[in-house]
Order: sequence, then C-alpha cells, then structure tokens
Amino acid sequence: MKLRLVSHVRRVACWLGLALLCGVPQHAYAQGFLIPTQQAIAPLSLKSHRVMVKIQGRAAKTDVTQVFVNHTDQLLEATFLFPLPKDATFSNFVLYINGKPTQGTVLVKEKAHAIYSSIVRTMQDPGLIDYLGGNLFRARVFPIPRRGEQKIRISFTQIIPYEGGLHRFVYPLKTPRRVWRTDQDFTMAVQLHSSAPIKNIYSPTHKVSIRRKTDRHAIVGFEEDKVALDRDFVMYYSVSPKDVGIDVLVHRTGEQDGYFLLMATPKTTFAAKELSGKNITFVLDTSGSMRGEKMKWAKVALVRCLKKLNPKDHFNVVRFSTDVEGLFGELQIASEAHIQQAVSFVEKMEAAGATAIEEAMAKALEQKPRGDGISLIVFITDGHPTVGETSPEILVKQANERNKWKSRIFTFGIGTDINIKLLDQIAQSSGATGDYVEPNKEIATRIDTFYDKVRYPVLSDIQLTTSGAVRLREIYPLRLPDLFRGGQLLVMGRYRGTGHAAIKLAGKVNGAARQFVYEAAFAKESKENDFISRLWAHRKVAYLLDAIRMKGELPELKQEVIHLAKQFGIVTPYTSYLVVEEKDRWRLGEDAQPQATGTPSPTTPSIATPKTAWNQRSRRGWGGRGAASDAERGPSGGAPAREPAAAPMKSESLAKTDGDEAVRVSRQLRKMKESKVAQKGGSVRLIQGVRFVWQSHQWVDARYKSEMKTLKIKYLSDLYFQVLALRPDLRRAFTLGARLVVVVGKNRALVIGTEEDASTPTLRSFLRK
Repeated sequence: MKLRLVSHVRRVACWLGLALLCGVPQHAYAQGFLIPTQQAIAPLSLKSHRVMVKIQGRAAKTDVTQVFVNHTDQLLEATFLFPLPKDATFSNFVLYINGKPTQGTVLVKEKAHAIYSSIVRTMQDPGLIDYLGGNLFRARVFPIPRRGEQKIRISFTQIIPYEGGLHRFVYPLKTPRRVWRTDQDFTMAVQLHSSAPIKNIYSPTHKVSIRRKTDRHAIVGFEEDKVALDRDFVMYYSVSPKDVGIDVLVHRTGEQDGYFLLMATPKTTFAAKELSGKNITFVLDTSGSMRGEKMKWAKVALVRCLKKLNPKDHFNVVRFSTDVEGLFGELQIASEAHIQQAVSFVEKMEAAGATAIEEAMAKALEQKPRGDGISLIVFITDGHPTVGETSPEILVKQANERNKWKSRIFTFGIGTDINIKLLDQIAQSSGATGDYVEPNKEIATRIDTFYDKVRYPVLSDIQLTTSGAVRLREIYPLRLPDLFRGGQLLVMGRYRGTGHAAIKLAGKVNGAARQFVYEAAFAKESKENDFISRLWAHRKVAYLLDAIRMKGELPELKQEVIHLAKQFGIVTPYTSYLVVEEKDRWRLGEDAQPQATGTPSPTTPSIATPKTAWNQRSRRGWGGRGAASDAERGPSGGAPAREPAAAPMKSESLAKTDGDEAVRVSRQLRKMKESKVAQKGGSVRLIQGVRFVWQSHQWVDARYKSEMKTLKIKYLSDLYFQVLALRPDLRRAFTLGARLVVVVGKNRALVIGTEEDASTPTLRSFLRK
C-alpha cells in the first residue's frame, strides 16, 4: 500500500511538474483534473466545463463547475488537482455527493489525511483540500461510482491586470501535451460591471457573443459542444467616458516593423438628438425566378426592416423585374403613414418577368439624400442580369460612376444561381459587403439581423492617421467601414517607428466632421500579443485572394499569398498541404513536409517518439472518446486527423462566377477578412516572435541551422526541468511538446527528445545567451 501511494504521488508530481514549469507564469493551468490512484487508469474524461465570472471594475470572482465521468466498472478513488491562475485566491470548494453539494474544508495536511482515512473506511464521500504548493490545490475524492459521474465546483477571486488602458482577463485552459476535449459543453459566461462606461470588449481566442445591457453592464458569452480546450480564454476590455473608446495593442520583435490592433467602440446609450437619421433604399428583385418561398421570405424581411425605421430616417422602396418601379419619386421621411404605404406596396408585389439589374441599380443610386445622414442601399436579387446591360464589368463600372452620393450598397444574393463576383464587386467598391442566403426563411433572418446592425449610424467616412515618428501601413480593412451603435471597429496593420503617438480617428457625425484623438504607445519590442501578426496575415491573405478572384491569378499576387502562408502557416489554395497530419505524411512522402513549399529545411536531428505509461494505456481520460495523442494530432495541435476539417479552398474555385463553390469562396474570404479570433497555424507556430516549423516529426526553430552545436535533453528528465529553471524565457517554446529543436544562443540549439548527452556543468555554459 505504501509503495502504491508513493507511486501515485510520483505520478501526480510528474504531471504537475510539467503543468507548472512548462507554462509561463501568466498562463497557469486553471483546469481541474481527476487522476485515479489506480496506475492503469488515465485521468477521468470531462463531461462538461462551465465557468461563470463576475467582474466588478478590476475584481473578478470565478465559479467553475466540472463534471467528470468514470467510464470504468470500478469504484474509483482519485486526486482532484486544480492549479489556480497567478495571484488568484481560493475561496470555495464543493464536492457533489449523490447530486447534493457538500462543502469542502481547507485543513492542515495532517488533519485532512486523518479525517480522509476515517471516512474512506466508512465509504463516505467528502473532498478535502490542502495545498500542494503555490496556488495549486489538491482534493482527494472517494468513491467515484462505477460508470458514474463526479461533479465538482471550485471558486476563486483575483484582481485583473491593467496596462496601457486595457484590462486583460485570462481563464487558463491549455493543458500540457494533450488536448482535453469535453464530452458535452464548455460554457463561459462573464458578467462585466463598471462604474465607468464600458467601451471595447474583445477576445482574440474565442468567438464570443457580447450583449451590452447598459453602458456600464455587459454580458460576454461562449458555448460550444465537444470543444477542444486547447487555448486559454482571453478577454480584453476598457472603460472610458468618451463617445468613442479607442485602444491599441502592439506586437514587435527584432528590427522588423511591428504589428498593431486598434479597437474602436462607440458608447451604447445615446440621446435622441445625438443619433442621426439615415437614407436607405430597399431594392427587391421580383422577376419570375423569385416565385414561391424566395418571394415570400424576401417580403417578410422587407416588412420587418420597414417597421424598424427610425423617425429621422428617409427611405424608398424599389422593385424590379423586366421593368423598374419606385414607391416614391424621392426619399421620404419615415412617418407612420409612409411606412404603412410601403408595407402595402411590398405585400402586393408578385414575381414575374426578367431581371433588369442595370436599371434597378440606376434608380437606387439616383435617390438624393435628405438631411446629413449616410446613404445605404439594400439590393436583393436571385439571378443574373437578363435585361439591359448584362456585362458584369460594365455594370460594376456604371455603379461606381453613378454613385455620386457615396451610397453603401449592401447586396444579398438568394441561392447560388447568381453572379457572385458581380454583387461582391458592387458592394466592396461602395464600402459595403455582399452576403448570400438560402432560398428559404434564412432570407428574412439574415436581412433582419443585418438591418439591426446598421439601424443607428454613429460615425461614417472614417480615416485613421498618426502623428510623430510612428507611421501606419498595410492597414486592413483596406477601406474602413462605418461605425454603428453596438458595433466595433477592428483595424490591423503594421507600424514603423516607435514611441508615443497621437492616433486620430476622423469621420462624420450627423454630416459634420468629427475627430477623436487618443495617445498610444508603439513599443520598440513587445513579445506579447503575438496573435496580432497572425490575424493581420490572415486578413492580408484574404484581400490578396479576393484580388486574384477578381483580376485573375497574377504572379505577384500568388507569390505574396504563398510567402505569407509559409510564414504564418495559413491554409490557402496554394499551400493547403502545409497542414497534413503527421500520421498521414507517410502516404505522401517527404513532399508533404513544409520545406516543400520553400520553408527553410536544415538537416534536423532525428528524434524518436517518447513512450510513457500513459501513452500505452487508455487515453480516454484525456478528452473522453475524442482524445488524441501528440502523434495523432501532429502539427494541428487540435482535433485528431480522423476528424475532417472544413474543405480547403481550391485555386480553380477562385475563378468561378456562380454556383455553390463561388458562394462558398465568397463567404470564406469575407470570414477571413472579418476574423477576430486568431487561428492556429497548422505546421507553423509563432512563440514570442520566433517561428517554429513542424518537420521531421518535431517542432524546429526556424533560426536553426545544421552547422549549429546541439545538446540533447531527455524529455521530462531532471535536466529538462533545470533548463526551465535556468532559462524561463524558453517555457513557452517547451509547451510545443516532447519533440523540439530550439535555438538558445549564438550557434547553439537544444534538442528535446528521448536521448540525453548533457550534464549540469555543460548545461549551464551551453545555455548562456
């Protein structure tokens, strides 16, 4: 029994050593685990992981509820481990027994062990917590029923770091080596309260929903089933009394130009006099092909929009088929009488005739704005032009020339038998976007959702500039969109020069010029926020691919796409093979390796795959039935290869004008352009500005050259942990896995694997910077 206890302690200690040492301090692991005392059983699978956070100013209280599943036929005893985030204070622990909560108690170690031993003998089920050191807690849990569940809740508080005008809340989820996957849901709900108005809220890691109840209260949420918990949840937020809050994050390493991300969010509450009216023209295709469900739901969509018009708005409705008919001769104020007249006009529409896109667009563009508000056109159609001018190139040129009021033309294509490039070009040239909907009730849902976003314009014709020595370049979006109430502007780009600079966001409010000036620091070196460079690269690639789609495959455009794809590990029509899983590469041979695309390919040391007891036993506990080992995951670091990813875009798809593939490409490029969440880089990882490439079954520092001196360190050996103690700057690189080549100094590199040829004296001299 004593031998078994010592073995279990060593097992837990080995796991904790990796968890605590391989993570950087601000990325501690706040995910609970149940590790059975039985050697042959892996950590229990996680059914659900639910996190509720209440933030008041900078103080955060986090409640975590986890449900674990015992998939065995044994009554289990286990150790619950929960490493808290840095500077967090434990506040509560509850163990659920037969579905009822039983309060945990923090006891001195000797007393906890005595009570635990007594209760084990009588088959009770408490959880006793004692410190394992630092902010790590341990709870012994018994019994966990056969084929049953164990529910555990833990709470902690912390003060959220504040720097450069931004608060940064982190809920750590990353686990060493393997990705934990929930059998059911992972839910994150953040209640954000502030005494000052809340402005920017942004997560670079998760696609969150944001509901602003008032200027000082917001709810941020994320929920997904069977999710891989492979990245920390990170959320930035800022407070400001100004009408538009602006915050800037930067990333820069070495002598290259830096990267920046600018967030701009208007206040939530406006007085009636502060909101400007807009000019909006609804244009609906009523040709014969719109007959049936298309016409039914398009009319529903228009009626909903009409009933939401603001009292200051001016509007018109245009229908077109073979002919074109406008409800009013010019834009009219959105009075109750005019709205009712428009509703009746829409409800009487019938589908018949051909498609006169040229004349319909001309009619919409001749609507002279009333008042000082911006001009919007909502153009809905399901087909190709068949009457009047039918050449897409000429139609785009005409739309640009006739758009003297600078109207934003939002296009909605119904179905796929439509000229996708034509609608996208018309929309993009006007500073708007194109979207495509299924020929069913999605028409009403998507158009209604769109209208809610543009209902209240705040700032239009936006321009971004800086003063002093800092210059901004390669800014995306290429044309900054208008800002609406409840919306947020995210701008990414490169910067040249360093120091403090005034950022000027200029635009029009109620037709009058307005300028918002803020001060930001553009650092000479900032290794944090490396997600910005990846987001910027994704956006730039999207615009380059869109240019290829519209202009053809020009060599300079294609080469730039390939260059960025290799540098940042982005899947494109020209580099999709970069993310081939390791376990499938033998099918393709060495051509599947990243260097086949031009990535530097030094002769790298050979590293055998280490085998541990947990590798050889059941891996069910590491994410339930969907768990994956390092070898199964390969460079993707996420789901195993057997789970198919979204079909990659093909180069020939960029040339398509209509059909399902053309719609898919348009949607995919728009998603890339508007992406807010940094995606992982397939066979490339960026760690504090250093690029690591997956090749020869290991992660290789891109700075590595074959003539460098190397020192082999065995994974998880004593020397492995000595490296982390001597060189804490290597910790994030070590989280890549058990097979790694990393440059540690001039002409020197460490090789992490199954062999070791170092000693403590040689290690110290080798690691000197």
